[in-house]
Amino acid sequence: MAIVRAQVLSVVSVFFSLAAPAAPIQDLFTQLRDSGLNYEVVGTVCEQVSRLELQKVYPVSQYEVVNGIEYGDATRTIGELDVVVFDKATKKAVLVGEVKCWKDLKSAIAKARDQRFRFQKSLAKDIALHDYQTDYDKEQFSSVQKYVAIAPKGAKAAGFEVDMENSLGELMQLRDMLMTCQDQGQCAPPSRDH
Repeated sequence: MAIVRAQVLSVVSVFFSLAAPAAPIQDLFTQLRDSGLNYEVVGTVCEQVSRLELQKVYPVSQYEVVNGIEYGDATRTIGELDVVVFDKATKKAVLVGEVKCWKDLKSAIAKARDQRFRFQKSLAKDIALHDYQTDYDKEQFSSVQKYVAIAPKGAKAAGFEVDMENSLGELMQLRDMLMTCQDQGQCAPPSRDH
């Protein structure tokens, strides 16, 4: 199992280090049009596209890529994990990513690092983790192999570990297409569940 993980991490490193061609916006639109998510929240489109990109590296037969896991204590929500990759066999998280869709990449990487630190510190406490349909156990996060900060194309120069395939402008164009489609009733409207 350790050899397989090492091979996957090697593949991920190679995948993310190469300048991947931008995914066609129309293809991304087709994959996201019926998600029922609220794309008025700017980061949502980037989080969803990062999930799609990670699914290319982590095959669905072995991994599950999830967006929007919240964590907190008995009184409040402390934070949210933008994208998490789980090994289906062990149910353990192998990658946790913070996704930023900001123009100011210097501030964005600082925020991503703060969020990473806050989550890692919170794991030592009594916290609950969940998304809109699943509860998670903090033990599932006890051996995360990789924490990454993800942002649109060109962000590695600002300290991000992962460049997305598309530029911020392309992702905002996709967001506009999705919101227009939802407004016109041609795509699944935003659900209250997510």
